[in-house]
Amino acid sequence: MDYVAAIDIGTSNLKCQIFSSDFHVMGSSIQKVNILKPFQGWEEINPNELQSGVKQVLQNALKDADLKSNNIKSIGLSTQRNTFITWNKTTGEPYHNFITWGDARSNIIVKQLNKSLTFKVVKYISKILYLIFAKKQFKIAKSFTFSNVQILPKLLWLLQNNRKFRQDMKNDNVQFGTLDTWLLYQASNRKMHITDISCASATGLFNLFTMSWMPNFMFQYFGITCTILPSVCNSNLSTFLVENNVTCKISNITIACSVADQSASLYGTGSFSKYTAKVTMGTGMFLDINCGASPEVCLGYFPLVGWAFNEDICFSLEAVDYNSGSLIQLGKSIGGFNNSKELNMLKQGNACLTNNVLFVLPEFEPSKSMRKDYSFIGVTSSTTKSDLTMSILESFAFRIKKILDNYHNEMPQMVLNTLWVDGGVSRNDYICQTIANVTSTTVIRMKNNNRTEVSCLGAAFMAGLSSGVWKNKNELENFRSKSDQKFIPNNNDSFINEYKYIRWLYNQKCLY
Repeated sequence: MDYVAAIDIGTSNLKCQIFSSDFHVMGSSIQKVNILKPFQGWEEINPNELQSGVKQVLQNALKDADLKSNNIKSIGLSTQRNTFITWNKTTGEPYHNFITWGDARSNIIVKQLNKSLTFKVVKYISKILYLIFAKKQFKIAKSFTFSNVQILPKLLWLLQNNRKFRQDMKNDNVQFGTLDTWLLYQASNRKMHITDISCASATGLFNLFTMSWMPNFMFQYFGITCTILPSVCNSNLSTFLVENNVTCKISNITIACSVADQSASLYGTGSFSKYTAKVTMGTGMFLDINCGASPEVCLGYFPLVGWAFNEDICFSLEAVDYNSGSLIQLGKSIGGFNNSKELNMLKQGNACLTNNVLFVLPEFEPSKSMRKDYSFIGVTSSTTKSDLTMSILESFAFRIKKILDNYHNEMPQMVLNTLWVDGGVSRNDYICQTIANVTSTTVIRMKNNNRTEVSCLGAAFMAGLSSGVWKNKNELENFRSKSDQKFIPNNNDSFINEYKYIRWLYNQKCLY
């Protein structure tokens, strides 16, 4: 029997799973990612620590599966996006730790960029051009704002504050890479300076319509040499490795594919058809919709490349909310439950008929720092801790419905019949059923969601396709159809759910 390994490097955890050719999880391992916070607003990861952690989590998963490295046909790599590092091209020595996507050190630069006259003129011209030509590129440009999540402001911060980086940039002796780039660079003995297209598309430095980095003059305007950028490649690395006669291995196992974590999750849920979607609820909430072979633009959301695997190209739209994990902790802190088992035992069924409490929090705006404020609406002397907790859980469903409504308003042709869910928060039955009821959409979750990590499954399936373990995507779809758990909308409460959702929208607008 053939086996494939998948390594997922998320915001909170390093995970590795070993899959057999019949999709069974043979071994698993998980390890915390050590986030360094040397100053307020900074978030870093030590590159050497991360690299050794990746090797360790792979070895632990092999041990759990009672397998050796030579039993594994290939590795699929799934990585968090917009976490990056720069290093000296000659020596390979980093100028700094990984700067994570959640790092806010460039907050002042972001504000300066958004307020700059040049940027305002560009947006105004784009608005005029969009009115004339109605092209998607101009629609993106007219509504674009800089944010801390993007990489450019942090590169500008490095130019201002890291003298060695600045000097070597002038001498064209710097290389830049996201997390996948650095791991592939090290795994190939510093011979490969590449990034997967799904990771590149999330940086804010990539043009989806030309499928390449932004024009050179844009980088030159900011004082950045475009030669620091890695080559953009297909998610399937096997062809690249053969053509360039390069080996790329971790613990003597070839890395056959590399893909961004949310793209891996979209792939793992089997969302292969146009206008199929998944929502990952973990540390953050990521709702991704497959837009097919050409980019779609919806104001306020992120157009991305989902994957480019051989001739199979998928563009996606993504809505992000970074509050999911913290809200579950909030429910726990107020005494609503002590563990996931108690959370799942919260009363269901007609709970929404008697619980009028609403939990309201501001929308996440990429151009601003994350806000921590929230409100409970409708609290009375008879309100219980369970009522408060259920209002928090219901807010997940309301926020998802709002996103889907926004998508549908701009893309009336988009009609979702099913919504796949994954991530730690999705293990709660009440959340899944409430999402189904509120959105009038069938919610699907893998039955063994507590065992299989969907982002690992997506990366493993790509690696297996690349190395010949599986023949085509139909095999994954057949597997998913046998292992999915469905939450069917309860139409009896549709009026009450809609009324409560309208109240929630009204209160959110009034408060925030």
